[in-house]
Parts: sequence; structure tokens; C-alpha cells
Amino acid sequence: MQKRIALILICTCMVTNRVLAADKQNSYWLLFEQGNAAMDAKEFGQALKLYQEAILQAGIFPEAEMAIGEVYLEEGETALAIAQYEKAYTIMNAFYIPEMQYDVLYKLAHIYETQELYKKMEDALIQITNDDSHFVESTTLKLRTQIEKNFLEKGLDRVLVLYAFEDSFSAAAHSKLGWFYYRTGRFSQSVPHLLYSIIYRATRMEQYLKERDVDFQFSSLQDLLEIVDKNQDLRKYAEESGFYADLYYIAAATFANGYPQSSSVLWKLISGFPAAGKYQELSKSQLKSPRIEPLLNISQ
Repeated sequence: MQKRIALILICTCMVTNRVLAADKQNSYWLLFEQGNAAMDAKEFGQALKLYQEAILQAGIFPEAEMAIGEVYLEEGETALAIAQYEKAYTIMNAFYIPEMQYDVLYKLAHIYETQELYKKMEDALIQITNDDSHFVESTTLKLRTQIEKNFLEKGLDRVLVLYAFEDSFSAAAHSKLGWFYYRTGRFSQSVPHLLYSIIYRATRMEQYLKERDVDFQFSSLQDLLEIVDKNQDLRKYAEESGFYADLYYIAAATFANGYPQSSSVLWKLISGFPAAGKYQELSKSQLKSPRIEPLLNISQ
């Protein structure tokens, strides 16, 4: 009988502790959401107080630490924002959604770029791509090398037929690094990053089309762009993801690497699509007079 009573007491305590823990978690998440509402209303002082209170209750709360960085950024306190983002990154293992650690790195990379702190921007983006299992090579797996080899020898159509990777947290980092390496004269480093960004973006567009037509199969980049050009959702995605920019810059990096024929094929393709915006005009210009764009003046 005494054992039964003791067991009931233990179970009751366990349930009570779980309820209290759940209530505590609900409490600081509620404060966090109230802080987000204050941010949306541009009540930055109130948002800051709510986020700070949420951290006090939670103890460790990287989402709120990152949100405080947003407050500082809105208030023009860039140095404080950077420090706050870095603080959030140091406790990244506590993020409720683990992929949010990459949001922190993207925010840092964006600030560094606007301040022309390009080395720091590069380092933040590399931290992202280093976690891309498709991209990071090992002694036994040389997938990236094989993809680049196929591209240079057989063209982008062949690559997009052979490889399809689900849209990744790293796609935007690959895109930015590809552009950055091209504009800093590191053309051979530019190509693989742009390739991966293009593969991720093309795969997502193909998945979109397969959801609407189970028989859809990628045949060529030309055909895909023609479909994209007629679909409002895909046109918006291609523009916002920088898909046309990636196509333009991989052609430019390929030209700089000594493959003028491959680059002209891509520039000719892009020049036929008004949806490419300024990259259509840039491609037309490159076809008339191929050249390497002026390098960025990087001091840091």
C-alpha cells in the first residue's frame, strides 16, 4: 500500500513538473510573439523589453537574442546588431528549429556586405555551405568535382538532367559566393557555387511543375525557361531567387576560365528571355563584346 502511495506521489510530481515546464515555455514563447507583434507595429522599445523578458524567463533563447538584433538594426545600431547576432549564433544548438542558425549567418553576411566587410561576409557564407552535404567533398566522395566536370565537358543541360537536389538552406549562400568569387577574380571557385545554386533552384521549379503534371520531365534549360516565362509563380521565384543572375554569372565565370563557347551558349539563351531583366541586356552586350567585369575593390 505504501509503495502504491509513493508511486502515485512520484507520478503526480512528474506530471506537475511537466505542466509547470510547459507553462513556463508557453509563457516565454508568448512574450516572444508579443515582441514580434510590437516589431510589426514598429514599437521597437516595447519589442526590446518583451524579448529581454522572454530571455529572462527562458534562460537560453536564441530566437529572442536574434530578434533583439533585429531591433538594434531597425534603430540603426549596426554594431549592437552584429554583436547580438553573434551571441545568438554561439547558442545555436538551442534553436527550436535548428536551421535558424543559418538565418543568423545570412543576416550577418548581409550586414557585412553593406559595410563592404567582404572577408567577414565570405566567412559567414562559407560556414553555411560547409554544412551542405551535397557540396562538401571527402576522400571517398567527389560529387562536386564530377558535377563541375560534367558542366564543363557536356554543358548545363546535362548537369540538370543528371542531378536534382531539393532546395537547400545553402542555395542563397552558393549564389552570393559564386557572384563574389567572380567579381574578385577567383573564377574557378565561382563556378561550383553557381552550379549548386542553379541545381537547387531548377530542382525546386521542376518539383513545382511535377506537382501539377506528374508526367513532367526536365528536358532542357531552354524548355524550362519557356515554361517559367509563362507561369507567374515561377517567374517570381526565378527573379527573387536570382536564377537569371546565376545563369549570367556562371557564363561569365566560364568565359573567364577559358571556355568561351560554353559561355556564349548560356548568354544567347538568357538574351532570349525578357524575364531575365537586366541580365538579358547584359547577356546581349556580352555576346557582342565578351569581357570580364571590373573586379571589386576590396580592402578588408
